[in-house]
Amino acid sequence: ALTGSEQLYFYDSIAPIIDAESIDTSIVFAASRYGKGEGDDYLNCPLSRDEYGAFIDAMLGAELAPTKEFEEAKFFEACLPVEVMAARGRDTLRFGPMKPVGLDDPRTGRWPHAVVQLRTENLERTAYNLVGFQSRMKWGEQARVFRMIPGLERAEFLRFGSVHRNTFVHGPRVLGSWLELRADARIRLAGQLTGVEGYVESTA
Repeated sequence: ALTGSEQLYFYDSIAPIIDAESIDTSIVFAASRYGKGEGDDYLNCPLSRDEYGAFIDAMLGAELAPTKEFEEAKFFEACLPVEVMAARGRDTLRFGPMKPVGLDDPRTGRWPHAVVQLRTENLERTAYNLVGFQSRMKWGEQARVFRMIPGLERAEFLRFGSVHRNTFVHGPRVLGSWLELRADARIRLAGQLTGVEGYVESTA
């Protein structure tokens, strides 16, 4: 009642993390795009045209975790689930998180048709996340589909991707200059509930 009846929210998502020891390094290669950076900032899983097509088909046919009947699936455009991007067009991912430009596969000397990039999660490089692969597929489906990626056939998942709801208030309307509720100045809000997006803003 203090913030009004309008429900403001969006769905954010996180990518899976895999155990480094389960990556097939005979297929996956370390490289930064166009040779920039340290050279091993990312591990790259190359896909051929046929492998990419089969991967997209499997993703589009995968079972998704359901949302509540009363909620519309409003996703944050800067962090879309990978299957939502795939549904927008078969080549959407090739021009997004799976773009192969600037990455020479050492086995062929050419750019692959598509690439899945892995980014280290810690200094020890014992865990990697699948860059841009936020997902709301059910966990069993994530294991099945993501193990189709060359080099990840035996991937051990330390965390599966998931979707979570971020709820926030209409800040300009319900909050004062010190983030107090206009309806009750004794109450102040902080973090993402105020409508900001990002870790720095949320902790400020």
